[in-house]
Amino acid sequence: MNLLGKSFSVLILLLSVVFMVLALAVNASHRNWRDMVLADDGLKAQIEAYERTNDQLREARARTQADLDREKAARRTALAALQTQLDQLESQLRESESTVQQLQAKNTELAQLDRSRAEELEKLTAETTLLRSQIRKEQQDRDTLFAETLKLTDDMNELRGIVQLQQDRNDQLLTQVTRYKEVVDAAGLNINDPLDGAPPERNGSVLVINRPRKLVEVSIGYDDGLREGHFLEVTRGGRYVTRLRVRETEPDRSVAEILNDYSEGTIQEGDRVDTTIE
Repeated sequence: MNLLGKSFSVLILLLSVVFMVLALAVNASHRNWRDMVLADDGLKAQIEAYERTNDQLREARARTQADLDREKAARRTALAALQTQLDQLESQLRESESTVQQLQAKNTELAQLDRSRAEELEKLTAETTLLRSQIRKEQQDRDTLFAETLKLTDDMNELRGIVQLQQDRNDQLLTQVTRYKEVVDAAGLNINDPLDGAPPERNGSVLVINRPRKLVEVSIGYDDGLREGHFLEVTRGGRYVTRLRVRETEPDRSVAEILNDYSEGTIQEGDRVDTTIE
């Protein structure tokens, strides 16, 4: 065997050793991907758990939105009823005032007519017997007008009583509204706050984070409708991060506690804060 043949033999031996090592390495690193997916804590179980959590969150959001819609409808209905009642009372008051003015004008006219007829009657008294029939007729006309005047006076007095009753009722309503406002102001309530205690739709941002105490300071506060115990949702770029519970409020900012049970990420300064998430 010459030198070339020996060289090929050695090369073939080296390549055989290399291929054997590669085969052993491939066999050692082989994984059963089907078992990894179908295992109890495998990828399929993790995906199903995430889907269940997502469904629960959707149901919770739907219930919250339904409660909010019902509360808005109830508030609109109550306000519409009060406004309708107020409009009716104002309309009745205007009609009564117009009727009283008309009756007063008519009474003035009748009074003037009565005085004119009385003057004519005094003149006719001095005339001859031929004119007595006419005088008697004038007297009858005067009596008729006087009766009408009395009737109109009675009607006017009755309408004045109705106007007075309406005015008294209006004063009572104004007193009640004033009292309600005093009670609301004394209780520190805001008529624009939802009746179920939920905060209005507001948004702000995270200002300061105290990680050792699990507290954050946000840019919305008491003037925005926040109260102690309200919940806030934190997002970043449209992605849910965590939930906060308000502990202290100031007019333009609040201090809230980080709820780790709802955390899906690490909260950062500048994250968006919403009272509700649509």
